[in-house]
Amino acid sequence: MNVTEHPVAQLVAAFREAGVRFRREEPLARYTTVGLGGPAELLAFPTSTEEMLAAVRLANELEVPSRVLGGGSNLLVSDQGVRGVVIHTGAMKIVRFESGGEIEAEAGAHFPGLVRAAVSRGLRGLEGGVGIPGSIGGVLAMNAGAFDFSVGQWVERVTVVSPQGEKLELPRQRIDFCYRASSFGDDLVVAHCRLKLGEDDPRAIRADMDRQMTIRRTSQPVGVKSAGCIFKNPPGESAGRIIDALGLKGLRVGGARVSEVHANFIVHEGEATASDVLALIEQIKEKVFRETSIDLQEEVRRWS
Repeated sequence: MNVTEHPVAQLVAAFREAGVRFRREEPLARYTTVGLGGPAELLAFPTSTEEMLAAVRLANELEVPSRVLGGGSNLLVSDQGVRGVVIHTGAMKIVRFESGGEIEAEAGAHFPGLVRAAVSRGLRGLEGGVGIPGSIGGVLAMNAGAFDFSVGQWVERVTVVSPQGEKLELPRQRIDFCYRASSFGDDLVVAHCRLKLGEDDPRAIRADMDRQMTIRRTSQPVGVKSAGCIFKNPPGESAGRIIDALGLKGLRVGGARVSEVHANFIVHEGEATASDVLALIEQIKEKVFRETSIDLQEEVRRWS
């Protein structure tokens, strides 16, 4: 490799040699649930843990900044996009159901599909998360949840990739899951996981799942572009209730609007920019702090 070459150009050559698929200057809006975001300088598509290891290691060796993208929920990418390489797990989606309620799943496996497949097999535990979008890797990294459900409690083991491209096997005892966060942080990338669920009558589990979905459909916006919940709930409070009580439902900046269904959601109505959403977030935070002295913490992640 020519050492005077730009590091990203070197990474392109290294990806070609390693057989890792990629695209250059690929718009990220099509990979996020809110449908916003500028291009990734380089977007890689590993198809296995081994290719992910190679992609992370090569980026580290060439000192090219790297990030990992799963289902693109709870993510707001700037209109200018991001430099370096984004590693997209969408092609890593193998799921295996084993005996004793155990499930092996690659990071890119679609979480809602995984939930429904588990329920159909009489496996109890994930049904409370039926409406959570995204991939299992992102869901684990954020310990995503809804109502009384959090995914971390069902984890048995997680395979992660270090910033140096090393594979690490972490048993549940070595992972800290807390409210909408985990000990993986920004350094460890989820590549694969093993879950262990309980067993029950599929009809009973499906009934519970359907009840959860009914609650979600009536209390949260569905069928629209959004990044999910924008703010974490303050201790003993609901961010959505606080925002609603201040009359902020329907507040708009450009093509971004606070949902009338649930005030902790910002919906993209087709003409929005990421800057519109960010401006709306700041308006909400300022109003809430001014009126209640509560400093809302964002659940949505920002990429710039």
